[in-house]
Amino acid sequence: MKKLAIITGLLLSVVGVSAQPVRETYQFAIKGSDTLFVDRHYDPSRMQEGKTPLMIYMYGGGWAFGSRGGRFTYLTDIGVQVVSIDYRKGLTEYGYNPSPPEKMEEAIQMALDDLTDAMAFVLKNADEWKVDVDKIMLEGSSAGGITTLMAIYDICNDGPYSKKFPAGWMPAGYIGYAGGIINRQQDLTWAKKPCPMMFFHGSADSTVTFNVSRSDALNVFGPTYILAQLHEMEVPNWLYCEIDGDHVLSYKPYSGYNTHEIQTFVEKFVVQGLQLEMKTEEYNMIESSHLPGFKPVHSKNPDAEGIANPIPPAQR
Repeated sequence: MKKLAIITGLLLSVVGVSAQPVRETYQFAIKGSDTLFVDRHYDPSRMQEGKTPLMIYMYGGGWAFGSRGGRFTYLTDIGVQVVSIDYRKGLTEYGYNPSPPEKMEEAIQMALDDLTDAMAFVLKNADEWKVDVDKIMLEGSSAGGITTLMAIYDICNDGPYSKKFPAGWMPAGYIGYAGGIINRQQDLTWAKKPCPMMFFHGSADSTVTFNVSRSDALNVFGPTYILAQLHEMEVPNWLYCEIDGDHVLSYKPYSGYNTHEIQTFVEKFVVQGLQLEMKTEEYNMIESSHLPGFKPVHSKNPDAEGIANPIPPAQR
């Protein structure tokens, strides 16, 4: 294992030990001309003795833009380690313009390969990092929310990427910010039950559908469709729906607005293992930028808003 840097570290005082979040960077793969890294975030002052939960975060950007990073105090504050990952982007040439279905499919598969390699890297270093392998969760925004959910779907169906993990291993939870599944199947089938899931989604999201959209090529399965299946399988789940909300839900929740709900999911659904089914609906009568607690990201970097590559209208 190659540790490249410790960006922030421990602060010691004469009266005891206080701490601030630490970020450590590791190289986990070299693929052609791409060297891929992960950032491990944790707060030593919040870490409990023994092994701790860990969240793997995958950013959005339409498989075309973006980079790893972010502020994860909403997780490190409750003793959860976070690993933010790199992945190759196969749709850069298209930007936010519609891409051919076969190119999108290739980009998703490439991102899936990198994500699952990063997941295997975390499992390999779990003992050294004091990670509870039974409490490793996945979290993703838009394109990252789609890719992470598709990794879980692959594991449930003993797909090619599942071979990278120990037999029987399953992530402990999933949080998707405008996430879903994109593939060529007309319907989703789960050979094994997946982990508890939480979806943040806007009912008017035209980038990643709220329900299901079928076409002659790729089909998009949103949270409404998937949650119906989770209910039938008796898999714990929580839908946080913003009525008439759009793709702002791809980044709004972890930008300070839904800190409590995210922490509650981790505590109740993963740490305590409660068997719950929850639904939260809200309708905002004011613009998101004026909501208390919400800190919009002002950046020219498209990943700042985590917007997924728009699905061509014919495929929505």
